[in-house]
Amino acid sequence: MNKKTSFKPKTYEQRQDEIKENYEKLIKGVKEVVSNPDDYIKYLNFVSKFPKRSFRNQLLIYMQNPDAHLVAGMKTWNKFGRQLIKGSKGIKIFAPIKKKEIEVDEKTKKEIETYVIKGYRMVNVYNVNDTHGVPLPTSTLVPKNVKESEFAEKTFMPMVDALRKELPIELDANYTRSSNGHYSRLEHKIVVNANSHRDITNQYKTLIHEYAHSVFHNETGKYKDYDRESKEVQAESVAYLTTKSFGMDTSDYSFAYIKGWAEGKDEKLLLTYQEDIQKECARLIKKIEDVIVERNISFNIPSVLDKNTTSVEEGEQPLSLIQFGDTFTIAKGLYNESSLNSLEGVKQLGISFDNKEAAEITFEMMKGHLPLEKTKKIDNEKGKIHVYQRCLIDPIDKIVKNMYFVGVASLTNIKALSRQTPDKALAMSTLERMISKTAGIGENQKIEKDLSMRDRDGDGLTDLQEKRIGTNPLNPDTDGDGIPDNIDTSPHCSKSKQSELELSL
Repeated sequence: MNKKTSFKPKTYEQRQDEIKENYEKLIKGVKEVVSNPDDYIKYLNFVSKFPKRSFRNQLLIYMQNPDAHLVAGMKTWNKFGRQLIKGSKGIKIFAPIKKKEIEVDEKTKKEIETYVIKGYRMVNVYNVNDTHGVPLPTSTLVPKNVKESEFAEKTFMPMVDALRKELPIELDANYTRSSNGHYSRLEHKIVVNANSHRDITNQYKTLIHEYAHSVFHNETGKYKDYDRESKEVQAESVAYLTTKSFGMDTSDYSFAYIKGWAEGKDEKLLLTYQEDIQKECARLIKKIEDVIVERNISFNIPSVLDKNTTSVEEGEQPLSLIQFGDTFTIAKGLYNESSLNSLEGVKQLGISFDNKEAAEITFEMMKGHLPLEKTKKIDNEKGKIHVYQRCLIDPIDKIVKNMYFVGVASLTNIKALSRQTPDKALAMSTLERMISKTAGIGENQKIEKDLSMRDRDGDGLTDLQEKRIGTNPLNPDTDGDGIPDNIDTSPHCSKSKQSELELSL
């Protein structure tokens, strides 16, 4: 007789011991990372992927998985319609314990709810490679492949204008010093070497470096009386991280003076240094992003904003939402990367829009995978196939519209079998038609039907499509050439039999 086992939560003391143990690892890791120039640059390159996370969690993630590039908790991945791959190992990070409290607003004298941090606990997060399911958006506010010269030209002066609200900034075309620029603590002023031989990209890096000095080392700054090496490490690190986060080449920055800098310094002091560097970097990145949004700055380079598939009814074709400058195109099906080299090439891939909202709403209506939490089952039929409802906001009249479609639910998402329609009666009749079609079909047809509704590696191709073209349904890049199977013109693996490619119910 097997004994029934039950989960025993950790005691308060056990959790505190775990936090203390990880904190000690963190303290030890700080000195190891910042004592060597090569290790420090390697670490900063890693941190640029997570610029807005706390320094402590950045370092914890780096120490456990230096190859991680997009992490989240299991519930967050589930909200995106993605599931953990069985056997995935979690990455431990600190998470705040928040408690709701009632406070009285001093001005209005009204009671307001607020959340107060009462402590921390260790939680697991997982790298995106440990999940599968609904494809994720593949681009941020600034495309990764935008040329640094274009980024600098379009954002440098708007950023100068934004920072001038805080302190004077002079772009000196007749700069006579040997340096790239300087910060004057007495005048609380930044001067950038703007001589004709210095392009805007270099001026941009100098601006960020000197701005960091103005924050950390002004007359009332926290580190104004610290040694020169510490000041330069702080300013250089902020400049490196900030520009790296927007794809700018910072390889000409020198960290040679870091060697020996951490010797003799208390590890907790080094931790404070790095925490302040991270906070200022995150603040600067937010400033740059705000400037891009407020000025409506776009870049003349293709960027895939979102990926999905169409419904089963429409043949499960890959679906891509692509931005090129101010044009948004929905591409249905596979395409060659060379098609993205020009605006005309992108437009030929599908339907194009000048309005981003219109493009996004159309893309939402064509999706074949939808997060479970954004839908609602509305029929009482038995079985796996049902009619689902979701709400979409029309980009023109801003009216909320109910859309209906037939789909099959998994643990985290809905696989759409039919296209979305505002006609509820049409969706219900489609359900009846599909149910009658599935009744009495042969075993082989059942298998193919099941495969047509699965995309286990999340590459935009169903398992049935992968079975037919000979690619691996458990690997989004079968031949390992860096190009996902759904856009690879030659995605096939070795013709030798591979047991892991066998598919069944």
